[in-house]
Amino acid sequence: MMLSDLLNAQSVSPRLKAATKRDAVAELVDLLESAHGLRSQGEILDRVMRREAMMSTGIGNGVAIPHGKARAVDRMMAACAVSREGIDFDSVDGERAHIFILLVSPEAVGTPHVKVLANISRLLKEESVRKNLREADSPAQFLAALKSAEGQYLS
Repeated sequence: MMLSDLLNAQSVSPRLKAATKRDAVAELVDLLESAHGLRSQGEILDRVMRREAMMSTGIGNGVAIPHGKARAVDRMMAACAVSREGIDFDSVDGERAHIFILLVSPEAVGTPHVKVLANISRLLKEESVRKNLREADSPAQFLAALKSAEGQYLS
């Protein structure tokens, strides 16, 4: 399964407003819930922040992939956002994160969740992919860049 399969135009924001790690995760969760039509009453935010407390999901190269599992979802889903200024996300390389991908799965989903995380990581190792995603001015441009990159690097 590809990241683009878990997104829609409403789940992508080329202009993240948050300035802190917690606010970034909260904004991503709001984006995800609004775009996918669900209300988790704080469960998704709680689960993702708990996961984040164990180990930062700032993987380096300006990328963070906060993720978690929740009872409130019945399928894997995602939201993506870009911060022009970048956010201190406790990344492994100490750099600010600019590209954020929130992945949420049902509690019972195991292997597919890990495979999507691996695909995201592999895709975002490419500087050209990160650059195209960072420079997208609209959700449509972001999704087009993502689908193009998936076709080039993951197929």
